[in-house]
Amino acid sequence: MVVVTSSASTGLGEMGRLSPAQSELVALIDEETSVLANLTTRLLTTARLDAGEVKIHATPVAVAPMIEEIVASLRDRLASMKVVIDLDDDEMVVNCDRQLMVMLLTQYIDNACKYSIFGSTITIRAEKVHAEIVFSVRSFGPVIPIGDRERIFDRYYRSTTRPNRAAGTGIGLSVAKRVALLHGGSVWVTSDETEGTTFFAAIPAKAQKRVFL
Repeated sequence: MVVVTSSASTGLGEMGRLSPAQSELVALIDEETSVLANLTTRLLTTARLDAGEVKIHATPVAVAPMIEEIVASLRDRLASMKVVIDLDDDEMVVNCDRQLMVMLLTQYIDNACKYSIFGSTITIRAEKVHAEIVFSVRSFGPVIPIGDRERIFDRYYRSTTRPNRAAGTGIGLSVAKRVALLHGGSVWVTSDETEGTTFFAAIPAKAQKRVFL
């Protein structure tokens, strides 16, 4: 269904001579199709993780190009934000499943886009701490209450106390957590008015499979 809808909207756009209202409708169809495709991917990934069907294929991955690729893929979402990429080492390498790590970091950055104050700075950082590479995404927006900071990574959980709550499903952060756990890593979040909200993912330099519920 997603593929058919996308193909149909692309065909409409290529017909030409569309009125402004028609062009706007085609753009809306494309946008909603992308949202549906993303949701479908998350649901399928969650189901596969639950079933133990996802196996990591860890290889040495250059961190800088990976982050730059993700930022480029989200350029429209990030257009109203200032983005800072801060790496301890431009040559940093992490042993991970690249596809899964892209999914994790994309979720963190996309989440920051949803809740950041317009025009504020989103800082994407990676640093080596002992035997782990710690990725973090910091943004400035509503503070996450202390009681929500553990549960926010649970599937379908969404805080009811955050003002102007953005649209979402409560799936993305649970997938990010499971990706980190599959690598033998961990996730957590800090949040306050002064330092902003920062989502962390610590991934062992040498990925280790961990069994989790």
